Amino acid sequence: MKRIAIITNIPSPYRVDLFYYLQQNIKEGEIHTIYASRNEDNRKWEIEESKLVNSHFLASYTIKVPNGHDTKYIHISWGIKKILDMLQPITIIGSEYNPTALQALQYCRKKKIPYISWTDGTLHSERNINLIQKLLRKYVIKYASAYLASSSKAKEAQLFYGAIPDKCFISLLTVDIEKYKVQTKERERGRILYVGSLIKRKGIDLLFRALHGVKDDYTLVLAGNGPEEESLKQLAIELGIKKRVKFLGYLSQEELKLEYAKSSIFVLPTREDCFALVILEAMCAGLPIISSEYADGVYDLVKEGENGYIIDPYNKEQFRNRLQEFLQYPLKADSMGKNSLKYLQQFRFEKVSEGFWDVLSYVEHEV
Repeated sequence: MKRIAIITNIPSPYRVDLFYYLQQNIKEGEIHTIYASRNEDNRKWEIEESKLVNSHFLASYTIKVPNGHDTKYIHISWGIKKILDMLQPITIIGSEYNPTALQALQYCRKKKIPYISWTDGTLHSERNINLIQKLLRKYVIKYASAYLASSSKAKEAQLFYGAIPDKCFISLLTVDIEKYKVQTKERERGRILYVGSLIKRKGIDLLFRALHGVKDDYTLVLAGNGPEEESLKQLAIELGIKKRVKFLGYLSQEELKLEYAKSSIFVLPTREDCFALVILEAMCAGLPIISSEYADGVYDLVKEGENGYIIDPYNKEQFRNRLQEFLQYPLKADSMGKNSLKYLQQFRFEKVSEGFWDVLSYVEHEV
């Protein structure tokens, strides 16, 4: 039987849902997923175990490396060759440029089977990588048979490292759209929602500073937890916005859907994100978006002036003006939120899976 092996780091809800869809819809053969590790200690993801079909977990240990505003997790795994020998795949799709993916590439070169390099990374999200990491990317790009990118910006990075345009395919990062759709009864005017970790990388301090001086009524709701919570509470006091900010902590998916349903504006002030799926989740709830230009997926998600705005979070005046615009003109915000719902079609599994089928067809017939 023809087998395709997908190699990635850990099972995330959005990837598990996509892999399950691919497994149920492959026309011939089967797809197996190999994970370098089970989880990371900064994640509280809810995984549907029943969807972990044809899943294999490698033995590994994890190295945590402070990385600017965040922590990078590197999984050192072993046993990949044994699993690949058992599966005997005709093609391997390897995620990113980590040790497990490099072992898989070497396996493909030795066995003379196609290797597809798949990435979420962008030039901005990886702007601080060192020379060795850059050389590894060039090495993988050089010997891969084709390339799969999770966004337009990720494809741009692959091209930068030497990918041939005709061998590049895009499968946009996505969530199960129906899972995140909400029934909205009545939104709370002026309720601004942020969803994500409370870490410096997410730029919540920049959002606080943009809100400082806003005269319109608003409530900022922060759904998430993290090490910056106490310093953010102190900053809210210093800026005089403490009474307007609510810290909700970590929320389950169902609790989060209620927040999406109640809110009227979604904001993401991040300093760096290689995609930012929370924007798509907010779009599923019919919310207008104000997103940092450093959320690299925003260029595939937000149509400027139609379902939201892309801003420079360091430009306090620009950021504040966009917030005030939605607060002062709620009907305009509502209209943009309705446009968000219109743009969901390209993120459905049947659409994003086309990139997978296309790249697999390419290596089958061209390599």
